[in-house]
Amino acid sequence: MIKNIVFDLGRVLVDFVPDDYLRSFGFDEATVRALWEKVFGPDWRFYDRGDFASVTELRDYLAEKHPEYAEAIHRVLHTDWVRMHTLKAESATYLHELKQRGFCIFVLSNIAQDSYEYVRGYDFFGEVDGGVFSYQEHVIKPDERIYQILLERYALLPQETLFFDDNAENIAAAQKLGIHGIVFTNLPEAKAQAEKLL
Repeated sequence: MIKNIVFDLGRVLVDFVPDDYLRSFGFDEATVRALWEKVFGPDWRFYDRGDFASVTELRDYLAEKHPEYAEAIHRVLHTDWVRMHTLKAESATYLHELKQRGFCIFVLSNIAQDSYEYVRGYDFFGEVDGGVFSYQEHVIKPDERIYQILLERYALLPQETLFFDDNAENIAAAQKLGIHGIVFTNLPEAKAQAEKLL
């Protein structure tokens, strides 16, 4: 029997669309593609893991690494970049419904400190019973350790736990530990799959 519901943040409870964000600066498509790879590509995982304490540190690192895009990187990674995070209201409503039905609610997210400090202001965080965030633990999904931290910290049994994440690799890693997982592509489909388990 499922007792615990775990939500990822990005693209599950909060929208995070780097392509649209980059286009908002008026860059041409070639520059958008290049900046996506250089800013939101592999190095972003180190930011989520807490290797960079702030977006300023990340920006300076990336600008030095990619000097031909330094000016654009400085434009994109200003202190207000976190405003690109927007609430997925229907997902937040479903979280609220699950909480009202008696499920314990948790968050498990690869997220940088800057992003966390911004999104934690959303109302749904008031209904969350606990969370594990990559920047605090210095480990990111799909590393098995981050799931173990969640299970051990809150004394959760894998077979009683359901996890929503938009990344299939992250779900596969959770399932290896016995956690029920649903790849979140959109709320209606995810909700239909979840209700079969609940």
